[in-house]
Amino acid sequence: MYQYGALSQTRRRNGKLAQITAFTFIAAVGLYIFYIDNDIIKRLQPILTTLQFQNSNTGSKDDADEEDDGLYKGVYPNSLITLFYPYTLLRDVVLAQPVSDSDIPFFWHLHGSDERTMKRILTTCFGLELVELDDLDSIERAKETGLVATLDRYKHVITSPHIRPICEIFTVDHFARMFSFFRHPLDYDLHPALPTFEETDNWLTRYLSDLHEGDITFKQLGVAKHVVRECTVVGTLDKMRGSILRIKAYFGWEYADGMTDFAGERCVDDALAEEPVEETWIDHGGVEWDEHYAMNRYDCEVYEIAQSAWRAQNCSLHPYDIQLGRKKMLDEQEAKDKAKWESTDKSDELKYIEDEGKGKRRKRFGIF
Repeated sequence: MYQYGALSQTRRRNGKLAQITAFTFIAAVGLYIFYIDNDIIKRLQPILTTLQFQNSNTGSKDDADEEDDGLYKGVYPNSLITLFYPYTLLRDVVLAQPVSDSDIPFFWHLHGSDERTMKRILTTCFGLELVELDDLDSIERAKETGLVATLDRYKHVITSPHIRPICEIFTVDHFARMFSFFRHPLDYDLHPALPTFEETDNWLTRYLSDLHEGDITFKQLGVAKHVVRECTVVGTLDKMRGSILRIKAYFGWEYADGMTDFAGERCVDDALAEEPVEETWIDHGGVEWDEHYAMNRYDCEVYEIAQSAWRAQNCSLHPYDIQLGRKKMLDEQEAKDKAKWESTDKSDELKYIEDEGKGKRRKRFGIF
């Protein structure tokens, strides 16, 4: 007993010494920061100013301030929703399978040859109706009238060379399912309705990130890659036929006029043969390539991510009937699991009531 009492006193004394030591150390560091090293305060000043600005955004605002905020600021100026808006109205084409009946197909055609070829295939080979929104006025009218709520995803496809304005016509009740074709910057054939910028470098990255002036960085490249990798059923110039057949299977479209698969694929081949597009090849070890890459490095990376996404989607995008089959299987398994847990909970509850009636105390955790 004596030894136990001495040991307890020693532990209490050591604990007090540890607390005093820790308090002394913290106080010394605080004194050093706030009274000795004024340079630290100076270095922290920009961060403190930024935090104060962000906190002020979360406070109450008058009507004038709310008007000045616009679409891209608001109370969370640095959130991902703000960064990727309006691309948040595009479905994730991989994770959000199967394709919902409320989603509307959207063909974003950057290049003139892609537009002509794909529109012919959509109408002639697949029997779909096109809703062409090639100018900003028609896009604004579609937004005002709630056009997307009147469309049937099995019959209609919205087409446009514009992407940021067109995204704003969609809603959380009717998201867009986008597909598009990408090509190397050497082969750009930009649609005449698309804007041109004073800065002539990296057009696609600037367009997708909405930064038309000044230097672009990896932040803008990240936005562009996000759109390609997550929001687009990707097609590429060098794999047009395979891309088109994958898009058809993904959306669950049928060939027009009861055409067989052989006749439908022949229809696709004829449309592709009518306006073939040859890729541009230059020596990657020459001066011409060095100059081109120096000016369009980010667009070259967007093209590479498009090629990577195409290969990945070869495994991750499934024909519509397989999408439905997997959803049915998962729903059935979820229903079984739910029934199992409900049955287990009910039996446990009945057992508890029975034990209570017999005056027994159930032991759940060890001896308790």
